[in-house]
Amino acid sequence: MLRTRHFAVGLKLRMAAILLTLPAAAPQLAQQPRIAPEIATGTSTIRGRVTDSVTKAPVAGCTLRINASGGQAIRVTDLAGTYELKDIAAGSYGAILECPEHLRSCYGGLSPDGAPRCATIDIVRDQQRDDVDISVIPGAIARGQVMTFDGKPVTRANVRLGRGMKGEPTFLVMPAITDTEGRFELTNLPAGEWRLEVEIPPVEGGLRPPIVYYPGGLSWEDAVGVELTAGKVTDRLTIVLPRINENTLTVVVPPPDATIDDIAVSVLRESPLAVQRIDLNVEGVGTLKGIVPGRFFVSARASSRDKQWAAFEVVDFIEDSYEARLQLMPTGSIAGTIVTDKGDLPPLAGVIVGASWIYDGAEVNPLAADEARAALDGSFRIDHLFGTRQLQLRALDVDWEVAAIRQGRTDVTSSGVVVVPDATTQATIVLRRR
Repeated sequence: MLRTRHFAVGLKLRMAAILLTLPAAAPQLAQQPRIAPEIATGTSTIRGRVTDSVTKAPVAGCTLRINASGGQAIRVTDLAGTYELKDIAAGSYGAILECPEHLRSCYGGLSPDGAPRCATIDIVRDQQRDDVDISVIPGAIARGQVMTFDGKPVTRANVRLGRGMKGEPTFLVMPAITDTEGRFELTNLPAGEWRLEVEIPPVEGGLRPPIVYYPGGLSWEDAVGVELTAGKVTDRLTIVLPRINENTLTVVVPPPDATIDDIAVSVLRESPLAVQRIDLNVEGVGTLKGIVPGRFFVSARASSRDKQWAAFEVVDFIEDSYEARLQLMPTGSIAGTIVTDKGDLPPLAGVIVGASWIYDGAEVNPLAADEARAALDGSFRIDHLFGTRQLQLRALDVDWEVAAIRQGRTDVTSSGVVVVPDATTQATIVLRRR
């Protein structure tokens, strides 16, 4: 991997805060100046020159938006980098610059560390100011190529500038789309050390790919910074995608009962959370591509004339391919009572009992809840369950809290209730006053 050294001055966070609100620069050539009708006319003139802060050369084609309390005028610098605003009223004016190959800037010059210092242009009646010069910072350029792990170019990948390596917020620049050879070019970038992010197109029937960071990591903490220099090109940047779209998870669900229909299979990714439905063929086989290393929960639900069925498998995926075979079994139920630690009934109007699916002490799917309303006599029942379930109460009176959840004499408050297929497991929820 190639990393260049950083010679340019750094950009302060305040530059991003000031300039990210500006519209994108338009690469125009010099055109006839005009005064917007909204600016009051008068007997004063503002003239100036826009130059490159590094080369000191004039910069043509910069659009200046000159603002006053009464309106706005637009000027475009000519080949000598000059602009002019004639016959204007006395007052204070602000100027914002948008240049094709330079960072967005404003009138006021540069501080010693290279950040812009926005200021007003003050002019009085009959004054002819010829010294309103503005220095702009040339943008850096990043060029490179996005490749697969086996050396093939990746086309139509979205490459963009990410967060700075020292915590700088994302700088708003136009992303690049890789061509047929996987090549990209990002322009008008700020100097400094930055992350590069890549979004690759998903494969048909696959999970949405995660963000890939230069030079090929899957988390922003593992990213290697790219050092950019104002007005310079950093090239030969190669981003190698880890094995993602080629990875395949195959799910096989042989129905144990000919009466079973409507089998629904889903794959849940633990982090970042994502849920994907898998369609099965007539043989009960389905595939999902785009699997990244991590933990996945594969579950199936089905129904027959008189029963609900379910199965699941936890897959710690590494790479290449994996086959999960799910054996459908009748779902189970959790039933029980809610009592206080003194043995009487608490207020239960509107209380909901939830049974979250947990694994290794963590909730598997916070997007789907199995729950039932508690009866006023403290009884409850939740059907069509599988796996290990952690019981919670919603809409409980604020004066009460859960003291314990018991399965027989065993406290299962943290560990959860293990659901037995085709059976009802009894549990007791004990409340106490806060």
